[in-house]
Amino acid sequence: MRMDTKRFGGSDFKFKAASVGYLGASGIRLISRLSPTDPNACNYCAVYNHGGVALSGLVAELWISRIRTAAFGVATMEHLVNPGPLVVALFGTGKIAHEIVPMLKRALSVAELRVNSRRSESVARFVDAHAVAPFKVRAEPDGRRMMDGADLVITLTEARSPLVFPGTLKRGAVVCSMGGKNELDYGVLLESQRLIVDDVDFASEVGDGGSWIAQGHLTKDQFTARVDALACEIAGKQKVGRLSAQDTIVAIVQGVAVGDVAFAIHALREAERWNKGLLVELPD
Repeated sequence: MRMDTKRFGGSDFKFKAASVGYLGASGIRLISRLSPTDPNACNYCAVYNHGGVALSGLVAELWISRIRTAAFGVATMEHLVNPGPLVVALFGTGKIAHEIVPMLKRALSVAELRVNSRRSESVARFVDAHAVAPFKVRAEPDGRRMMDGADLVITLTEARSPLVFPGTLKRGAVVCSMGGKNELDYGVLLESQRLIVDDVDFASEVGDGGSWIAQGHLTKDQFTARVDALACEIAGKQKVGRLSAQDTIVAIVQGVAVGDVAFAIHALREAERWNKGLLVELPD
């Protein structure tokens, strides 16, 4: 649910709710920001333990949301890629990209990580920050050379025009689109054998799926029919993501609210266990 109050001098509010049954709790994400990339955005998750009606806690979740997005992506990629060691091409050097690197280290066998961004200085800082990674991390300013022989391509940017084009992916590669706008040319989907998304409705509105539909390449129904599996089905081994080593796979993974809520529940319970945080008693 969204509420835009900017015409009254306020901000843009978003509310997303989810229930995490196995943790015995539910939550509501509360997001307030002036723009989608507002660095001063205010994100919290209200957590409610099942079995009662009282608010259990309010968890600040800007960092949690970055962790969730990175974790959702890597948890999907590890079930789609061919066996390593892998050459990984990463477009983007933002805060979520920084979280992805240690997760790639834990989940995949990586030989080399190539990094590309619009600003060379941010790439240099990124490479320096991850110099201790157990695989080679290097800058690659040429976007097309980035993908030469890459087994896994990750796009995590605010790009409004495609970064990945038809004919640039090797057979059997996985391209994981995690940005909110248009990072993949529609021709990339046409050349692929499999399409994985984490939520069909969201993917048809935001990111590459929404862009392809808005550009008139296909309808929402056609996009829905093209989806082979959901990311949760792949991670839960309910469906197979890769049918052959030669499959080129497009994954659109942006994360869903249940992930934020689950992480917030865990954070709140850990804070209670370590007696951290601020307990506020409201008068009757």
